[in-house]
Amino acid sequence: MSRQSIPLKIIRKRFNDKIYCTGLIFLTVALIAFLIPELFPIDDEDEMIWFFLNHAITVGYFLTLWFSGRLRRGREGLHPFFLFLLMFLISAYALNRFIPIFEVSAPWFAVTIILCSVNYFAFAFIRIAPVPVRMVMFFLLGLSICCFLYMAIYILPFTGIGMLASFFFGISLHTLVPLLFFLYTIRLFRRSNARRKPYKLAFWSGIGITVLIVLVYTMLWGINVVQINRDYSRLSVRRGRDPYLPAWLQVAAHITPNPVTEKVLKAELVYTTFNGWDRLFFNFGSSLNWNEARKHDPLVMIASTVCGTTAMTGEERIHILKSLYDSRYEAEERLWSGDDLQTTHVQTSAHIWPRLRMAYTEKTVSVKNNSIVRRRGQWRNSQEAIYIFHLPEGAVVSSLSLWINDKEEKGILTTKAKADSAYKTIVGTERRDPSVVHWQEGNTVTVRVFPVMDNEERQFKLGITAPLSLEHGALIYRNIYFDGPSAGSTGEDVDISFETPPADLERSGIFSKGKDGQLTASGPYSADWQVSFKDEGLDHQIFSASNKTFTVAPYRKELAAADISDVYLDINSAWSKQEYNTVLALIRQKRIWVYVNEMMEQVTDQNKSDLFEQAAGRRFSLFPFFEVSQPVNAIVITKGVANSPSVDDLENTRFMDTLKGWLSGGQDVMLYNLGGELSPYMRTLKECRTFRYDQGDIAALKELLDAHRFPASIENDQRIVIESAGMTITETPGTEVSTAPDHLQRLFAYNHIMHAMGPRLLTGGEESDSLVAEAAASYVVTPLSSLVVLEKYEDYERFNIKDGNNSLKNASLKGKGAVPEPHEWALIVIGILLIVYLKFRPVSFKRVADI
Repeated sequence: MSRQSIPLKIIRKRFNDKIYCTGLIFLTVALIAFLIPELFPIDDEDEMIWFFLNHAITVGYFLTLWFSGRLRRGREGLHPFFLFLLMFLISAYALNRFIPIFEVSAPWFAVTIILCSVNYFAFAFIRIAPVPVRMVMFFLLGLSICCFLYMAIYILPFTGIGMLASFFFGISLHTLVPLLFFLYTIRLFRRSNARRKPYKLAFWSGIGITVLIVLVYTMLWGINVVQINRDYSRLSVRRGRDPYLPAWLQVAAHITPNPVTEKVLKAELVYTTFNGWDRLFFNFGSSLNWNEARKHDPLVMIASTVCGTTAMTGEERIHILKSLYDSRYEAEERLWSGDDLQTTHVQTSAHIWPRLRMAYTEKTVSVKNNSIVRRRGQWRNSQEAIYIFHLPEGAVVSSLSLWINDKEEKGILTTKAKADSAYKTIVGTERRDPSVVHWQEGNTVTVRVFPVMDNEERQFKLGITAPLSLEHGALIYRNIYFDGPSAGSTGEDVDISFETPPADLERSGIFSKGKDGQLTASGPYSADWQVSFKDEGLDHQIFSASNKTFTVAPYRKELAAADISDVYLDINSAWSKQEYNTVLALIRQKRIWVYVNEMMEQVTDQNKSDLFEQAAGRRFSLFPFFEVSQPVNAIVITKGVANSPSVDDLENTRFMDTLKGWLSGGQDVMLYNLGGELSPYMRTLKECRTFRYDQGDIAALKELLDAHRFPASIENDQRIVIESAGMTITETPGTEVSTAPDHLQRLFAYNHIMHAMGPRLLTGGEESDSLVAEAAASYVVTPLSSLVVLEKYEDYERFNIKDGNNSLKNASLKGKGAVPEPHEWALIVIGILLIVYLKFRPVSFKRVADI
């Protein structure tokens, strides 16, 4: 017999085996029955039916093997028996939907189980596989034995119960599946040319490498846990005094973010851990506010069992995750779950005024609830959609719409307290249709939509008035991105129009140019795209309303005298040693200070290196402005780190209480940013107009210091500065013909309110009626005001939410032009009456003549 005919003979033999072919058919049907509830919306009753179908198929094939005698020794029943085991495994995972012994598997483990299952099927044809393929198959067999041994040990506490309760249709026998796979994998290895040395080597390599990975991961886990616990314990009792900052924050400053550290912090919040027998049986939920699906990761389970978890509380770990891993969305306070929500589509429409350095953007977002009604007559699954939009500096939300019964309902601007009260009351008890958008620190806003019903889609629209970014002679429009329900398969359509043709237009590759210079794009959602063009300067344009006129002008720094005697260096991991030494050489004639270990240390030739090593070892810094002894004669030099704590994370700490006391004293200090994005902490303080600010490189800093000058704060009640756009907006009394859009007033109002509130944004205090009225007149979302959409007119009356008549209302792409002034309205009305008079006057005279 030729060697070429052997593979065909083996294949023909397998497929002539009726029992084996029956097993293949049963396995295919079982797999389809398992996937249907995953791919199609069905209720719990129907899903239970699909499980029993899986179970019946498994039992049926086992009985077929039993009565056919293929389970007896010497009857070549091993490979058909593995088909039965694969059916049994599928049935076990179907049962796990109702009795969740395992949480959802980590992606890597799910893929591993699938590979191992395919490998068991392939072993029936191993004799026709090339030697390298056989090596891989034996390697996977070694990996499989480790995986199922782990699962057998994990499920061991349930195995005894499963044996005792097996009389109930054998359902509880599913607990034996991992053990059966473990035992019969050993038998499969012995029966499959195991005596040949290469295959033994591959098999034991699979086991060895798996064990090595587990050991290395466990070691890394242990190092992280020991380091975190040591720092946490040391900082909790340091010097026996009340520290400015809590221990978790000091720990966060010294953590090196990596995947293992992240899972250490998420242990028990997200990842299942072994923490006593009660945890093993009932570890299926958490009372902490963390919006991420729970997972089962064998590496985390083993490592946490061997090395334990951190001593920090869940709330403290959430603070660190928010600070270091940009996870603020997951920690957002929720009234209802949003686990099954998915962002399905984003429509971005923008209009840009190049000669005003501003844009208006509308984001229309569709969100779907992928869950379904599980039982007939059951309460429908209502979920709450939450989005955090990241706005450019100085930008403001100026419109909100929610679609109710397929009709767009526009938001009404009211105080933040009223909007919050209405939303929480309706969402918490009445389960009807509200939406609200609130201002948040750090140039962000939060949009909430409720309810998103099971298997239904909701749509809302957010309008943002924003300045463009002026960088090196170019104006840049960046996409306004969001954190929210999964956007992995979200589609996006973009269209951008220009008031005047832009010069030297550069755009991301996703765009194509349409008629009238309009840019369009269609495809998967992308958070990171931009459009840039040459800055051709500002036009002298005017918007006029309510006897006020708003104009734009270029921002030119006005330098004021600066007698600097003390320089404070805000050192963190963003600084290089070279930058540090260069700055020291530049300011060597002044007193230089660095903040380390909650103490302000003066820099000397003897300690400068040690101070830098200590300070630069921190991932981020929170400069204590209250430690500046003479603010008028002091300058703080900083570099920012994007992922670091925000002011909100510091609430109820001694540091924040002391800082608020310092801010309430109206202190003024100079801050120079050496480059990069400001940290969230510094960005919030900048929003509060806490300091005189400038940024640039070391050479520009040298010029300022040599000239004993520093930019003065030129903002007042009539003029605001939008530094990122290089422009000012001025308000003057009077009325003129409007040539600019109403967004000019909206930008002025928002930034003027931020300037007027200043440190009161943090320290609190009475709300100014005039600022509330300014926000209402300009229809902008601020720390004092929010936009809300309610389902019924009666709801607005119940919460005393009224829409003012003398306001700009919701912004709109269709209303890009100026709003007529009262006298202009009068002229328009007179003109219309004159046209009517001239049209009908001859008819009137004719009727008189006939009489």
